[in-house]
Amino acid sequence: MNKFRGMTLIEVMIALVVFSLTATAIMNVIYNTMHGLSGMEESYFGQMVADNVLSQLKLSKQWPSNSWISDKQELAGRTWYYRYRGQNTQDANFKSLEVEVFLTSKTSTDTPVAYLRTYVSK
Repeated sequence: MNKFRGMTLIEVMIALVVFSLTATAIMNVIYNTMHGLSGMEESYFGQMVADNVLSQLKLSKQWPSNSWISDKQELAGRTWYYRYRGQNTQDANFKSLEVEVFLTSKTSTDTPVAYLRTYVSK
């Protein structure tokens, strides 16, 4: 009787296919996790910028006009672009304030990273 030791070529090829599929799945999970963390970080800092803009407007005690006003701010080693506007509401006792934060200066075509709307009484 002749006993073979080791693995046949087919077994080796199947093992390599299983290994490569597993490695590819693991790499996809790592990529998606890193991409998700990056998006969460952008959203978090964008919300901080929106909160800062709101605080600055409240401290200045000047109500912004109904047209968009754009500016930029440095935070966490990046330049964040934002725009804000005041709006009248149906209730004469309240006004609305919108703040949008972007990663680039092309605010009219980009989707905001953060958006804030608040209502202020007169």
